[in-house]
Amino acid sequence: MCGRIVQSVAPHLIAEQFFLDNVPDMLPRYNIAPTQDITAVVPNPHSEGRLAATFRWGLVPHWSPHNDSGARLFNARGETVLEKSSFRDSFRERRCLIPVNGFYEWQKRGDGRQPFLFQKKDKGLFALAGIWDRWEYPGGKELNSCTILTTAANPVMRPIHHRMPVILPRGDWELWLRLDPQQAENLQGLLKPLATDDLLAVPVSRQVNKPDFDEPECLAPIWDDPGGQLNLFG
Repeated sequence: MCGRIVQSVAPHLIAEQFFLDNVPDMLPRYNIAPTQDITAVVPNPHSEGRLAATFRWGLVPHWSPHNDSGARLFNARGETVLEKSSFRDSFRERRCLIPVNGFYEWQKRGDGRQPFLFQKKDKGLFALAGIWDRWEYPGGKELNSCTILTTAANPVMRPIHHRMPVILPRGDWELWLRLDPQQAENLQGLLKPLATDDLLAVPVSRQVNKPDFDEPECLAPIWDDPGGQLNLFG
């Protein structure tokens, strides 16, 4: 699964690396939780470029009678995304990239849950596969929301959790964003675990367990007593 993400890279760097037609209006975030706002990349409907947009993390389908379903729909399993009514239309018609420079997962232990930070070895940006939808409040106000797709864990992730977010290589970004809805089933081949040599996991402070703790210290590795190692996997 994917329950927390990091978006702390400077906005102009996101614009450059994702070839955006606009610069995101965003502050650095170190511990974003579901139901909070995140920045995602979508196709520009007026050009061949891309735009940054703000979404609430947790998908609210356009047909939902209420706007509170997003609290539990913050992930979508890639294996069944075309089977679930909550996700099927969005997967066909409304896909996005979620630029991050890290995400967290938790390892269950006898003394509680230990968070691990997963990043590229160069600490750079990468893209999670997302889908989005637009829900309308009575009176016409709109809520744009999204979810992150997940797949089976790769060997780096497996000691921590059996699921991981889908990380899309740069060469697949344009296909993911713009493939015709009638051919969307062909995209399921992209929903696979990342190659193991591209990801590093380090234990971090249990302060990360608190959704309201959103500080640079979230990213600082700690010495992990059970393993006696700073970097356990990678």
